This record gives sequence, structure tokens and C-alpha cells, in this order.
Amino acid sequence: MLFKFIYSIIIIGCSSLLGFIFANTYVERSKLLNSLLSTLQMLETEIVYGATPIPVIMQKVGHKSKKEIGDIFLSAADLLNLNLGQTFDEIWCSVVTQETKHTCFNREDTDLLLSLGKNLGISNCEDQMKHIRLIQEEFKRHYELALVEQNKNTKLFKNLGFLLGMTIVIIVL
Repeated sequence: MLFKFIYSIIIIGCSSLLGFIFANTYVERSKLLNSLLSTLQMLETEIVYGATPIPVIMQKVGHKSKKEIGDIFLSAADLLNLNLGQTFDEIWCSVVTQETKHTCFNREDTDLLLSLGKNLGISNCEDQMKHIRLIQEEFKRHYELALVEQNKNTKLFKNLGFLLGMTIVIIVL
């Protein structure tokens, strides 16, 4: 009898933990998008008022950003400093594709981040500023949608994990 109780607690605990893990991905995505918005603001400020080269801007912004986003900018800066003859867009695409594998970004977020590299560093400050602001508006929309998804799905996955554990306990024991 005691073993059944202990097994029941373990099963319910593990399934609830899985529910919390799945729910946490929605929370992390919202936090990451919010951090990306402030990073884009820093990038815009550095381009408009700093008039410094792109590799230096990438390093500055990368060091000031959250780790997941900062890694993208720092890796891009490192590859730019190596001067391998690639364009910024090629470097940006490879870095974003590689670094976003380890984040909670979905495909739309990654595609939008990839589009940032197409105009960065090849036009004047005003055009770059307009492009960054356009990307910021799109990410704001993604952030608002992520908050809605977070509110809806975190409760769902937490409850689903617990209820799945209860169902397994009832069926098995």
C-alpha cells in the first residue's frame, strides 16, 4: 500500500514537472522577445548616434543584451572581425540560423530576425533606422501574441501535466 502511494506521488510529480517544462517555453519566448525589443532599440541608438563600424556595434550591443540574444550579436561580430570575405547578410544568416536553435524563438521570429541583416550596414543611417523600427514593430506584434499564447497555454500545460499523472495513476494502480 505504501509503495502504491509513493509510486503515485512520483508519477504525478514527474508528469506535473513535464507540464511545467512545456509551459515554461511560452514564458521564456515572451521574455526573449521583450529582451530583443530593447536590444533592437540599443542597436538603433548605436547606429544613429554612434557612427561606429558594424563589428564594434555588434560587440557593444551583444555585451549589453541577454545572453541568448547577445550570443547572436557577438558571434556576428567575431565573424565580421575575421574578415573572411563574406557579406554581412551571409554572416548574419549563418549566425542567426545557428544561434536560434538554442532559443525559444519560433520560425516566424527567426525569419524576422534574418530579415534584419538584409539592410543593416549597406545603407545610410536613416534607412537603417527605418528598417530597424519596422522590425521592432513586427517584434512588438510577436511579443503581444506571445503574451496571449503564454496566458492561454501555461495554464493548459500545467493542468494537463497534473491530470495526465492522475490518469496514469488511476489506470495503472
